[in-house]
Amino acid sequence: MRRTALLPLLALPLVLTACGGEEPIEVTDEDIEAIEQSIVNISTLSWELVQVESRVASMCMQDEGFTVHDPIALFGNGIPNRFTGFASPYARIPTVEQAEKFAFGKWVTWTDTDAALTMREDADYLAAHAEEQGFWEPAWDAEHEEFKAQGEDYTTAWEQAWMGAERYEYQQAFSDAMDAGQDPMELDLEQPPYGGCELETIKVIYGEPEQVEFDDGTSAWTVPGGDNESPLVGVGDGEIYGEMLADYADEEDEFLVCLADRGYGEWEFDEMGWLDTDQYITVNLYGDESIVYEGDERVEVAELPDDFDTGDPVAAEFAIALDFARCAEDSGLRNGSEELYARLYVEKLMPGQTEIYTQEQAVKDQLARAQDYIEGA
Repeated sequence: MRRTALLPLLALPLVLTACGGEEPIEVTDEDIEAIEQSIVNISTLSWELVQVESRVASMCMQDEGFTVHDPIALFGNGIPNRFTGFASPYARIPTVEQAEKFAFGKWVTWTDTDAALTMREDADYLAAHAEEQGFWEPAWDAEHEEFKAQGEDYTTAWEQAWMGAERYEYQQAFSDAMDAGQDPMELDLEQPPYGGCELETIKVIYGEPEQVEFDDGTSAWTVPGGDNESPLVGVGDGEIYGEMLADYADEEDEFLVCLADRGYGEWEFDEMGWLDTDQYITVNLYGDESIVYEGDERVEVAELPDDFDTGDPVAAEFAIALDFARCAEDSGLRNGSEELYARLYVEKLMPGQTEIYTQEQAVKDQLARAQDYIEGA
């Protein structure tokens, strides 16, 4: 049930050893607050940039005579990760207050009752589930369907105007190879530069595209300064949890024993510190028939206690959530874990703090250029 704990951590506040034998750097509460806020800003501003970039792109396409667009194609760097603040894996277990208000939150998406529809707009619920739900503009779904409904002639002409004829042909050849089961990398396909309205949008916001040469002789075109990837990706999944485990091994054991005593059998935290409560609820209570795999192995979902009443699935979810929440509270799993998690994360990020602040400013500059273009059009 329990894995071996790692070596003990240093006492807080954490101290980093500077490169080159310089004086150690102490990670303060102010450091945590500043870096956390900067990453929140990068996440939020990057999402704003996606929407404004789409506006710049659609303006160009309208000038080309197209009034219905593929919304997902109008921004080139994907949807950014949503970050609302450092939260340990234990934060995925609801607090008692959260359990009493919205349980695990699965009923909110798996039922269409008036209560569920109301909860989808609740500020506390949205704050607790913001990161897992990510960013998305619901109107895009309808817009994408409208775009496809225009017919093949329209969509083909639109794509050619968007990326330019040469790049369109390249993308088609690449896709055809994939559909035929071929390795596109083995084909003699040289990636052409950006063209059409895609190029014009890039130039407005990011500047002239750059061509990168690789060691194997191939090359690719990239967007300058267009990589607004979250600084968090530099820290491996579960890395921070592994370091904090030493301080919470006993609390985890008590929590797991508490679940077993309440009839839930044996549970285990995975390598990232998560419990598989999502599938436990959706499969056992809402009949989720999707099959989830980890690698080549199918994930087996634990069963509910034999005498558990599932006649009212929503009421059952609330009962389970409250048991988990009380076990987390009684075991001490919440005592200081969020603060420690944030400190350990900032310890990893501190050496690159200047780059984080620089990235935040870069996104602000990109957003300003896009807004200036829209206002001046």
